[in-house]
Amino acid sequence: MTPPESDDALLRIVDLRKSYRSRERTVDALTGITLSVRDGEFVAVVGPSGCGKTTLLKIVAGLLPASSGDVVLAGRRVMEPPPDLGVVFQEYGRSLFAWKTVRQNVELPLRHRGIGRAERRDLVVEALEAVGLAQAADAYPWQLSGGMQQRVAIARAVAYRPRLLLMDEPFSAVDAQTRGDLEDLLARLWRRYPMTVLFVTHDIDEAVYLSQRVVVLGAAGAGIIAQFPIDLPAERDQLGTRSTSRFGELRARVYAHVRRAPTTDAPTSPHLEKVTP
Repeated sequence: MTPPESDDALLRIVDLRKSYRSRERTVDALTGITLSVRDGEFVAVVGPSGCGKTTLLKIVAGLLPASSGDVVLAGRRVMEPPPDLGVVFQEYGRSLFAWKTVRQNVELPLRHRGIGRAERRDLVVEALEAVGLAQAADAYPWQLSGGMQQRVAIARAVAYRPRLLLMDEPFSAVDAQTRGDLEDLLARLWRRYPMTVLFVTHDIDEAVYLSQRVVVLGAAGAGIIAQFPIDLPAERDQLGTRSTSRFGELRARVYAHVRRAPTTDAPTSPHLEKVTP
């Protein structure tokens, strides 16, 4: 049964559950996940290791079936990878084809969509310019640094203008300076293109810096234990934003909930903490 429509929600997750069975017992990876993401919203998901963040993204992407519950994207129940979805994984090197050039890697999903040659060319050029790799179009992934390879993966994901972009710890494998650069690149792309972002990360600072809302998952099976609206200015920068007292306050609130995330399998009712001006 498809849940009822919500006026401004692009993505609706309703009472989602994912469990794995063995001979001895059933283990719940996700339980009672209910979440709505507005069209154009940037939502970050954090939580302790093993809480089901990646499992949640795979179900939303249509790559993994849920045990029960619904995922609805743009009014349609997700049963397989939807056409208006982009995904960027943590292991960028494995997501790129080493024998194809940067241009060919970015062009690949456009070909699969049946987009004509001239339009494909324009979309690839624009995407590579947007991520700062216009001069590397004819290079191969193995000739690029890790940060540049991840830029290629991002360009490929945004080239066909997805309505929803899923990102699974996309910057965790790069150095700190490159990570900051990629965070700012993503923020610019989100402002440039009309897309919604669901961003999984272990880094609480990163979640607060990038998002409009942070969702905290408890330990495996505990579900959503807290949500925090992020009331930082829309325009953010690495030094100025992170040095503000407001950033520190928000980071501390999220961190406190992650630290005391329940370790039992019992679901916890989510709440939305109201931030004070």
